Amino acid sequence: AQYGSKTLGAALGFGVPITETDTINFGGRFEHTDITLFSDTPPVYVDFVNQFGASSNAYILTAGWSRDTRDDILYPSKGQLRSVLLETGLPFGDLSYYKIQYVHSAYWPLYSDFVLLGRVDLGWGDGFSGKPLPFFKAFFAGGVNSVRGYDTASLGPQDPFGNALGGRRKIVGNLELFYPILKGDKQVRASVFADAGQIWANGSQSQFESFRYSAGVGVAWNSPIGPLKFSYAIPLNVHEGDREQRFQFQAGTAF
Repeated sequence: AQYGSKTLGAALGFGVPITETDTINFGGRFEHTDITLFSDTPPVYVDFVNQFGASSNAYILTAGWSRDTRDDILYPSKGQLRSVLLETGLPFGDLSYYKIQYVHSAYWPLYSDFVLLGRVDLGWGDGFSGKPLPFFKAFFAGGVNSVRGYDTASLGPQDPFGNALGGRRKIVGNLELFYPILKGDKQVRASVFADAGQIWANGSQSQFESFRYSAGVGVAWNSPIGPLKFSYAIPLNVHEGDREQRFQFQAGTAF
């Protein structure tokens, strides 16, 4: 969905280790955001700007917890990484909302050098004081680090013109089997995977048929210029209006 945004702000955050595996994080930030609309901006975004204005000041608090029991940060073969993050826009600002996100990754060593990864990414958000969750704070899914085979941020609610609008709730799950292409060298790994996920506009009970599924193959390379990731996925239950993108590529961020 087309719109423009420019944000100016400042933030301060702290991470405090409380055990060998557990860390708590907290912080605050101020954001001044200016929204620019275009001729093809979705009507629901236009309605939000007409009601709340194109400029906003937000005072945001964050708090989180993480537990990391993986045996290796770059190439884990066993252990888990769990994190919870709460973000809230305080009511005395222009944006009054909350978002909660939970991510859980687990690694299991299998036969030989095979490693199985299971990952779940859950999100929930809404507005306070009768205000909606701002559309530029919504959850999105689809893409190389989400449900592969579907275009980035394309899943979930759409307006009558086919624009992906994001939503207030996210469920994404991934199952991926890794194997090092070069024996004894984990910097280049091939994988097969299956993904599932969806975005919802409201908080009602999810419908099983609203999920999107995909399966495919990938290559991850920790190159000298940073992590590179390639994937080719086949969407398994394409619905009318879905945007496919079978080959996807990412540089600079590990999964």
